Amino acid sequence: MNGHILINKKNIAHNLSEIKKYSLNSKIMSVIKSDAYGHGMIEVAKSLNDSDSFAVATIKEAMYLRGKNITKEIVCLQGFSNNEELIYCSENNIRPVIHDSSQINIMDTTSLSGSIKLWIKIDTGMNRLGFNNLDFQKVFNKIKENKKVVHPIGIMTHLACADEDDDKFSDIQISLFNEIVNETNIELSIFNSAGIIKYSKNTNDINFWLRPGLMLYGISPCRLLKEVNLKPVMTLTAPVISIKKCKKGETIGYGQTHKLENDTRIAAIGIGYGDGFPRKLSNTGKVFYNNNFFNIVGRVSMDIITVDIGDKDIKVGCNVELWGENINIKEVANSIDSIPYELMCALGNRLDKEYI
Repeated sequence: MNGHILINKKNIAHNLSEIKKYSLNSKIMSVIKSDAYGHGMIEVAKSLNDSDSFAVATIKEAMYLRGKNITKEIVCLQGFSNNEELIYCSENNIRPVIHDSSQINIMDTTSLSGSIKLWIKIDTGMNRLGFNNLDFQKVFNKIKENKKVVHPIGIMTHLACADEDDDKFSDIQISLFNEIVNETNIELSIFNSAGIIKYSKNTNDINFWLRPGLMLYGISPCRLLKEVNLKPVMTLTAPVISIKKCKKGETIGYGQTHKLENDTRIAAIGIGYGDGFPRKLSNTGKVFYNNNFFNIVGRVSMDIITVDIGDKDIKVGCNVELWGENINIKEVANSIDSIPYELMCALGNRLDKEYI
């Protein structure tokens, strides 16, 4: 017996429809990189068919989608890194992001039999990927002159602090982006999930692309929830594999980190850090079963967590929830100074996935 991931495809489609309300005329680039944040890239792509394109991190991810007969335009956020990858993009409707001068050199030395669509990334202060404001115009002009490049060309940036409560930097980035970009016949993309919630209300341009990621999976990256009705997509459960009676004063698990204050019953649950369940939830996390929350006691081990269930009616074979409808994954992440992205992406292949 092992842990189980339940993915609600209807809720994925619902969340996309909610995102579209933010900017009715804008296009949607749904981010499904890293196996759709642990949700399963192919099934999620099929559930997001109303998107205008999909965004992935790497060419390998794009190739995987094409190999599974996903035909919608794919944006590769890290772009190509050699001539072969550029040719593959041109031949398979992959729209790579140009963010480094090495990619310009690759374009100069690669013969394409067909055309290619591109995004150019500008660094407006995150200092990760993208051209600076002094180089952008030169890069744009060079790409514009390439007869193989399809117009309109896309121009994007990425917000560094949009999910912070006291975010002042996004306004600076957006202003700098608008100052740098003074072109016609282009497409623009600035807003990730947090940016969509906070800043996209005034954007209604058909040439503007929103890039939702976390929102698609039913999680708000910031505290502003009043205007968006997101539904959780992932529920993580695991089975009770053993129940034993323990005495006051006895200790639980590795390192004897939890000492019982009363006689009680301890349930062993079939999930652990070998499945990607965080070890930091030792002695601090909770599980949910039948309208009750139970504390994780002792250390999370590779395959098992232990839970104090007291005298509640729980039997071997029952499945408890670790996050989902009743335990908010964002609250779980906050409790261990993590983020929902990390928790979802860490889940391992040993866990079964079921789609409803």
